[in-house]
Amino acid sequence: MTAQWKKGKRRAESVAEDAWEYLVSAVESARSVGGSVKDRAYGIAGEASDRYSSASDRVGSVADEAWHRASLAFDALSGRKQRKPWGWVAVAVLGGIAVGWAVAASAPKAIQAAQERFEDEEDVPSPTYEAPAAYRVAE
Repeated sequence: MTAQWKKGKRRAESVAEDAWEYLVSAVESARSVGGSVKDRAYGIAGEASDRYSSASDRVGSVADEAWHRASLAFDALSGRKQRKPWGWVAVAVLGGIAVGWAVAASAPKAIQAAQERFEDEEDVPSPTYEAPAAYRVAE
């Protein structure tokens, strides 16, 4: 083997070793970046899923409202009368009964307390009290 050939072989081996080290470094770098990219992708997927579920909830409530209004419009156009909201009527009646009972139960006590307070006070004018001037009739 000639010296030139040995020198070329060493140079080729050196270049191959450098290329191998560069490749290993690139693969390790890609793994670390790939891991963070993968984590970010999972984060984005989770956020997208959350947004989808909140959007679908909104769309569902809007769709329910639209369906309810369309049903009411169809009933109105076909001449059907609206149903009475008996549930709300019952709640209002029960609420009125509860308020009336509370007022009826507390009113006698409030009246008695007010009478006792006025009975304790004397009708003595304060020291700064001035009697009104006499009323004169024009002649």
